[in-house]
Amino acid sequence: MQEDNYLTGRQTRKELWTGIILFVLVFMLGNLLFPNKLAYTLGLLLGGAVAIGLVGHMHSSMERALLYDEDTAKKKVKLSSVLRMLFMAIALAVAALLPEYLSVAGVFLGILSLKFSAYVQPLTHKVFLKFIIKGR
Repeated sequence: MQEDNYLTGRQTRKELWTGIILFVLVFMLGNLLFPNKLAYTLGLLLGGAVAIGLVGHMHSSMERALLYDEDTAKKKVKLSSVLRMLFMAIALAVAALLPEYLSVAGVFLGILSLKFSAYVQPLTHKVFLKFIIKGR
């Protein structure tokens, strides 16, 4: 594995995590719409934590896939994808089973923050380069 690719992967992971945290904070404003504010907040935090874990899992599974031949790598990547979907389904199921403590909508939005974070990642990357890495 080349050092540049490793640093790029680590950097992208940090940028996605930053985006997830920012979107979870923005979604916290949705507290005004939900009667059980604590359940919504806890659900959102759980969903955000799941999203952060999914990014880490995606990064590590892609790194591992590079160690295998093409056919084996495809199988490993598909299995990893199924595991991530299962993990998301479990988080939503737990919220559905414990509605007094976790809002399904909050968990869903927290997980969805990964998608939004991916959309704004090019912008996050520019901010990281300009202000954090170069220190301007």
